[in-house]
Amino acid sequence: MRVAVIGAGPSGLVTLKYLLQAHLFFPVEAVEAVLFEAEEDIGGTFRYRSYEDAELVSSRQLTTFSDFRIADDQPDFVTTEDYCLYLKRYCDQFGLWSSIKLSTKVVRLERSGISHVIHYTELASATERVWECDAVAICSGLHVTPSIPPIPGIEHVPKSMHSSEFKSRDMFGTDKDVLLLGVGETGMDLAHMAVTSQTKTVTLCHRNGWLNGPKVILNATYMLFLD
Repeated sequence: MRVAVIGAGPSGLVTLKYLLQAHLFFPVEAVEAVLFEAEEDIGGTFRYRSYEDAELVSSRQLTTFSDFRIADDQPDFVTTEDYCLYLKRYCDQFGLWSSIKLSTKVVRLERSGISHVIHYTELASATERVWECDAVAICSGLHVTPSIPPIPGIEHVPKSMHSSEFKSRDMFGTDKDVLLLGVGETGMDLAHMAVTSQTKTVTLCHRNGWLNGPKVILNATYMLFLD
């Protein structure tokens, strides 16, 4: 059986690993799996849509893979940079590199009878090639294409950007009025960076209420009630 995996973020890498090891746990022949990644490195959003001081919002105890734990000397909330290094060690541990095609963009999928045909381009040569397989696992993630709502008049704002374009505090400028739309994890990160930068004012805008809490509660008293 041949399987194509598209995307080298965490989900793509763990999918590739379990496909390659399937014959060790189930009565099946070894799977020939190939992972296609358009970027020049693994990590997905954690590698290419990260920003200054970014950390994971889930603890390493919850984020780690059960068969290859994040080291105990790492902080509870690892940086995106350290998480990408962890993903590389994951590839080392399970010998995934030989099945990964980096700088290789899938441009089209087709059906051919009961098979799938992957049309891909190796970016270094701009040559389109094909690979026929029995199944496709699409692991390209949710955050590659920015979701930008239509906002009348936004073209008159001196500078606007999606959070995926943001990289560092200095992009806020000096003595500027900053408006942030959205209160998800990234929105709250950028809001904190904005109020700790050389901004004039910072306004956080949201459509509904939200629940927000610190990652770490200091000097907290815990009470345990037993029935």
